[in-house]
Amino acid sequence: MVEIKDLIGLSKPLEKLIEVISTGVGAVSQPYLIKKTADAKAYEIRIISQAIEDSQSNLKNIEFNDGKISLSLEDKAQQRVQFKEQKRQLNIESITQKAADTLAADSEVSDEPVDEDWTSRFFNYAEDISNDETQELWGRILAGEVKKPKSYSLRALDVLRNLSTKEAEVFIKFGALAIRSSRMTFLLNPEDEKLLEEDCQLKFEEKLLLEELSLITVNDLAFSLPKTEDTSSVQLFILGKTAVIQNKIQEKPNQQLKVLFFTKIGQELLQLIDVEPKMEYIQLLATKLNRKNGAIQYTNSFKELSNNQIQYTELIDVPLTEDEKNQANAHA
Repeated sequence: MVEIKDLIGLSKPLEKLIEVISTGVGAVSQPYLIKKTADAKAYEIRIISQAIEDSQSNLKNIEFNDGKISLSLEDKAQQRVQFKEQKRQLNIESITQKAADTLAADSEVSDEPVDEDWTSRFFNYAEDISNDETQELWGRILAGEVKKPKSYSLRALDVLRNLSTKEAEVFIKFGALAIRSSRMTFLLNPEDEKLLEEDCQLKFEEKLLLEELSLITVNDLAFSLPKTEDTSSVQLFILGKTAVIQNKIQEKPNQQLKVLFFTKIGQELLQLIDVEPKMEYIQLLATKLNRKNGAIQYTNSFKELSNNQIQYTELIDVPLTEDEKNQANAHA
């Protein structure tokens, strides 16, 4: 077994990860964080080999009954429990290794400790997750919570644990259109939007499903952009790795965007989705914002700051849609 004090040279995020693991499942075994995938597989083989060896040592428990050889009922139960616990151990080690891989590129981490109740619940769930893709998600959750505690609530863990493959696919489809602005997260309401109905194929029954799962709000609401008086204003929208900026000029009215808001749980789980909006969706946002109210530009090269602002290197005008081009030509 490896003690935390023996892991010299690890980054601060990995040291904190080990502390969290130790709190959740006890001492840290060798495959955690310090072994590559091949070593972890070798360890898995040793575990299985040990199980076989143990079963061979229990030959004294073999019974001969009605011409058939079998292990005793007591021994069968013991072997089943042992196999189940070994599998759970391997699941936990695989997930924590994936968390370590996620944190490997980071050098800084919050000093705030991860809540022990959260840690206990996480590992209780993680031990029964065997699918590799699902383990990847849970590894990212663990890494995210280590880096910034309170990123994922216990309710979010409960929802994710019970999410079916189909439900996850629907959430990913809606999540790919997520827009963050003014500390809220939403997507443009697909009602009467040709792009969202045909291209992204968002269906009404899928919307109802996400409402039932408490991932989006039940009521259709509006995102409000306040009117400008005698000064201009800047509104920022984040769509994955794209930032859209509206420079709203002075003396423009209040704007209302029909949207579907993500709930707090939905926002937490969105951190697991790679949002890559198509230009058509960015153009749709620009159309809804009304270009007459001010220039609308975007950038794919920016850094988010803690004060809800960004640093960027260049801004590009969001291109006009075909309908906007036709309208512009008609008024020319």
